[in-house]
Amino acid sequence: MKTALRAEWAKFRTVRSTVLIPGVAILLGLGVGLLDVSSIDWTSTDPASLDPVSESFAGFQFAELAFAALGVLAISSEYGTGLIDTTFLAVPRRRTVYAAKIVVLAAFTLAICTVTTFTAFLLGQAVLSGHHASVSLGDPGVLRAVVCAAVYMTVVTLVGFAVGALIRHTAGAMAVMFGLVFLAWPVARAVEGISTLPSKLLLVNAAGALTAIRPITGPPAARTPSLALAAATLLGYTVLFLTTAYWRFRNGRR
Repeated sequence: MKTALRAEWAKFRTVRSTVLIPGVAILLGLGVGLLDVSSIDWTSTDPASLDPVSESFAGFQFAELAFAALGVLAISSEYGTGLIDTTFLAVPRRRTVYAAKIVVLAAFTLAICTVTTFTAFLLGQAVLSGHHASVSLGDPGVLRAVVCAAVYMTVVTLVGFAVGALIRHTAGAMAVMFGLVFLAWPVARAVEGISTLPSKLLLVNAAGALTAIRPITGPPAARTPSLALAAATLLGYTVLFLTTAYWRFRNGRR
């Protein structure tokens, strides 16, 4: 396993997308979030009605697609170039290869996202403090929200990896991830007259619940899951996609 981990890390860090994609994601996450907080119209906004933590993470709505692409490319690029055959020759046990890829990708993504979410939080609070609307990490729910933002981005990355392993084609896998992250929302909204459960099981709504420190009010409250359901949703997506992808990875022709 150690040999497989070293080999996967060596491959992962030498791929250009490993640097470019997280760089773009960090710029989007920090830049858009800071712009969003800085552009609040305080003449019509009540600081008590504002969620100072989730507001700082507005940029991650765009950054998550970049991390989804990172997950897809972590596996689909090897199938596209045929290098997966070399990988299997070096490490014949596919279970070991699969586990090593997940560990390397998850550890890298979680580390990057943790630093980024804490930075986004601190930048957002620096702006909000000038309007007496900031919070600290010691306030109820704040640390949980910041950590969950990093965990959510990691889950999206791992789901992207699983989709890449299932489809084995970068463009096709990215199309599926775009639909899963963004296009599933209007589909779920269309059936809310029957049930709000599909909306509550969306990745984006799970993230919204986990990164909020104040109760969500108005129409969005009906489609917002509880903290327990949101955490179960992220875990369910991770287990379901990675398990299905493992079956494909183990039993595929390559």
